[in-house]
Amino acid sequence: MRIRTLVPALLPLLALPLAGHREIRGERLVSGYYTVQWEQQSFSPCVPGGSRGPRMGGVGWWVTNPGPVAARYRDLVQNEYGTIFVTVRADVTDEGMFGHMGMYRRAVAFREVVSAKRAEPDDCERALADSTRAVRTD
Repeated sequence: MRIRTLVPALLPLLALPLAGHREIRGERLVSGYYTVQWEQQSFSPCVPGGSRGPRMGGVGWWVTNPGPVAARYRDLVQNEYGTIFVTVRADVTDEGMFGHMGMYRRAVAFREVVSAKRAEPDDCERALADSTRAVRTD
């Protein structure tokens, strides 16, 4: 295949990450599951009345900057890939298309770690019940 025909075919794929770009809506306090997998860093926020656990319910956010969470992750996870539960102050974008093939509805950059621990199935229930951890995903 000639380069002249290959470049126009690839341009739509290169534009996907840009198509979902939205303004950062500002810092907020959120709790949820931070997951590192092959070529992926994602965050699944706890949503009142929503699905529980990492990557459930289609509410995953693409992590553009793990910031201070990266060091806590290395302390808590023995293997290269895994999931931890965090409460963080983070910058979150408006809804759009982010990450690999635009599959994530928001992007998030972590600014401060309030708490971090190994993930357990009922972490979201506990965080949502704790009134000191206001969780806003709107």
